[in-house]
Amino acid sequence: MPITRSRLLSLLLSAAAYLVLKALLYRAAGMFDVAPNASAWYPPIGLMLAFTLHSGWAAIPFLFIPSDLLAYGTVNSFSLLIIPQAIVVGATGLLLRRGVSGDVFSTSKGVSTFITVALTSVSLLFVISTATVQFITAQKISIAGNVNFAYWLGDMSGVLLCTPVFLTLFHLVNRQAVQSSTTWSSLKVKTMLRATGLSAAALLVWLLSRDLLSTPASSFFLLILPIAIAGFLWGFGASTLTAFLVNFGLVLLVRGVLDTRDVVDLQVFMLAAGTTGLLLGALGSTRMELLGRNAHLVRAIEEAPLGIALLDRQPDKLHVTFANPTFQRFSPDASQIIQRLQQQGFEGDVQTGEQTLNWTVKPASASSQGETLIALVRDVTEQRQRERAEQHQRRMVAIGEIAGGMAHELNNLLHPVINLSQQARKDASNRPERLGKALTIIEDSARNSAKLVRQVLSFARNDEEKDDGTELVASLRDTVALLTSTLPPTFTIILTSDISTVLVSLTRTEISQIITNLAVNAVDATDQKGRLSIHVGQPAHGSVIVTVEDNGPGISAQEAERIMEPFFTTKPHGRGTGLGLAIVRDLLLRRHSSITLVTQAPQSARFVLTMQSTAERE
Repeated sequence: MPITRSRLLSLLLSAAAYLVLKALLYRAAGMFDVAPNASAWYPPIGLMLAFTLHSGWAAIPFLFIPSDLLAYGTVNSFSLLIIPQAIVVGATGLLLRRGVSGDVFSTSKGVSTFITVALTSVSLLFVISTATVQFITAQKISIAGNVNFAYWLGDMSGVLLCTPVFLTLFHLVNRQAVQSSTTWSSLKVKTMLRATGLSAAALLVWLLSRDLLSTPASSFFLLILPIAIAGFLWGFGASTLTAFLVNFGLVLLVRGVLDTRDVVDLQVFMLAAGTTGLLLGALGSTRMELLGRNAHLVRAIEEAPLGIALLDRQPDKLHVTFANPTFQRFSPDASQIIQRLQQQGFEGDVQTGEQTLNWTVKPASASSQGETLIALVRDVTEQRQRERAEQHQRRMVAIGEIAGGMAHELNNLLHPVINLSQQARKDASNRPERLGKALTIIEDSARNSAKLVRQVLSFARNDEEKDDGTELVASLRDTVALLTSTLPPTFTIILTSDISTVLVSLTRTEISQIITNLAVNAVDATDQKGRLSIHVGQPAHGSVIVTVEDNGPGISAQEAERIMEPFFTTKPHGRGTGLGLAIVRDLLLRRHSSITLVTQAPQSARFVLTMQSTAERE
């Protein structure tokens, strides 16, 4: 990441704060020595770790500056201890930055990782520092007097108690918000005031009660209580700050009170308090987050425009155990409606006066066995009105398109009437046997024209034609006979079927319209000199397949994508309206059927019609 001016300024401010605090804390740590350069509480090591967590690699060079040089302006052989401290603490900070996403104290996993890594790194530092001291003094350091243990406890308590507090202070120095969105690492003014007041009260209680207990060190454990209270009530920031302030106050107050032999007790308490503060703070923050989320969830449910209720299934009725205000407003007396929803699940509209409510009732969870149901209800009155208006508008648009389609269809139906009327006039005198057949065809065409008009009127009124079904094979046979007598003799229509009879949901007029449109298209495609094959397959799964195929040049891939669109035509200008296949598709869709073009140029055009069957007869 490139070093910008703002990043350089942030680093310099953090480094200045680090050096100043390290000098002050080193002098404060020396106020309670148990051995040369071994303090009961060593805050500088926690400051070093916090600085590394905040600034990363840029902080490493500053870690090697000896503390005694900053605090007293002098150095000695023990100043070499800064080298293992800087290496171990720096590596620990970089490891935590890399291994924990976001701020190290922003999650319970991060806190647990921090405690584990801190324990490991301080133990490693204890071994390396002890070896360094032995090298400096050229003698073996005895464990007598718990001096070595005091090193470990001092460093461990310094890391646990100081790191979270100093890390937050570095954020404040640079005016950076803590990366986590939780309250775990934040130190707001209210949090600092609470922690300060609780720490002062705890120290006052200790001063008043220490002489009443067996030893002064015994009263230290009384101070764990305020740390626990702070963590439980106010979260991580308050807990860690309270532990920091309590132990800082103890360091200042115990001078002249404790003997050196009691220092280990003090350090053990500090370590226990630090760990307690971290863990209870994490637990308290988790509790606060859950309470906050629950409060937001409750507020969202209360203010939701969706009616929400919990229903308890009882033997004789459903009992409402919870209902938000919206549910109560939609259904102030929901008992009657709920009784209609006794089944395991329900979803649909319920008309209540002039209001339309959409209900969804289902088990509250997959494991609830249906005993507890959740009901969702919303007012869809305006939505349903808009849908009906949009449907009416689409219907009016469709009627406009049908007006053009009617001209196309009536032209197909009137064509045999005109041709046969002219032929009948010629045959009336010399070939009377053909006159009756011609008049029959004229009558059928006229009747089909009348049915077509009735269909359009029915569609405009939103009526559905009620029919028990039409025998498909017979209807196709009649349509083929009509087309054979009216189409050019050079064009042939062949009908084959795997079955003798089958009922479909379309009417005879609709079947005639569909086949007539496909036949007229095939006549044009083959220049009146082709063949149209119609095959009825065996019904399966409630449908029957009708394949209509001509031997024309087929339909190109580009044209096939739009071939069913209204007013799209491949015919020359003036020879087609582009409504034939669109009408066929719409007729089939209205009867829950479909049409598919399955072949393309340069092959013949093959259309597969899937018609819903209503019954089957062998």
